[in-house]
Amino acid sequence: MQVFQATETHDGITLHFQLTRMEDSLFAWVGTPSSTTGPSLDPTSASPSSSAPTGRLLGLSVAMPTKYDRAAVSTILLPASSADDPNEKLARRLATKHGIQVFVALDLAGAGEGELVLRLAERRLAAFVKEMLVPKSEAGAAGAGLEAATNGVERMAIDAGR
Repeated sequence: MQVFQATETHDGITLHFQLTRMEDSLFAWVGTPSSTTGPSLDPTSASPSSSAPTGRLLGLSVAMPTKYDRAAVSTILLPASSADDPNEKLARRLATKHGIQVFVALDLAGAGEGELVLRLAERRLAAFVKEMLVPKSEAGAAGAGLEAATNGVERMAIDAGR
């Protein structure tokens, strides 16, 4: 299992990313600072009402490739609070492109300018997924370009043994 975390700020918009890659699937969560603070659920916390980064899972979709169609099949597992849920579309695009099962949870509430934030989150998530899934040898010059594009991004990658 491999866990990748990043925080980026573009034009005053801060986005947090967490990707968890398992053997044949990927779980991707994207949120804003307003979606990552709340009551701490950590039992070791000194005060149960203290604010700590927690993240929220307000919507969740999954998509997986099929041998019967070029496009991946997808479904909503946990409906988002809004009627227009982008999770399913993004999960379907990523699963179709990379040929693995993909879970997507976007929590961009309170980020302002919704469509702009959504497009930014989708573009950066696609770049991080590509960086995580495509080996450096196959990425070639594209990998070097991504490294230059993400220079200065706060990142943390964790590899866990099986």
